[in-house]
Amino acid sequence: MNIYVALEDEIAVLRIEGRLWEEGDSVELDRMIDDTLDRGCTRFVADLTGVPIMNSSGLGSLIAAMKKIRSRSGEMVLTGVNDRLDQLFRITRLYTVFKKYDNVDAAVENMHA
Repeated sequence: MNIYVALEDEIAVLRIEGRLWEEGDSVELDRMIDDTLDRGCTRFVADLTGVPIMNSSGLGSLIAAMKKIRSRSGEMVLTGVNDRLDQLFRITRLYTVFKKYDNVDAAVENMHA
């Protein structure tokens, strides 16, 4: 898994590529979140366009990230959710925790509203 961070109008866009599957992935995501929060950015878009599949460890990583961000009065939203991931988020009812947008531009625009 690879994670790339880009700042767009004071919003951190996390472009995640590869399977969000293993415990090591959680460590990498956690490090990226910490680094970004330490720079004062508390609004995040997790772009999952490059994530073909995720398991419970991946879900746990996203939930842990959201908890950390919210502890700093921040917010994280999702975009690029494919059909397979969409089904996983629906079954687990995690859309009650995460907001989902069609693309990064829509997510960034909504976070400015």
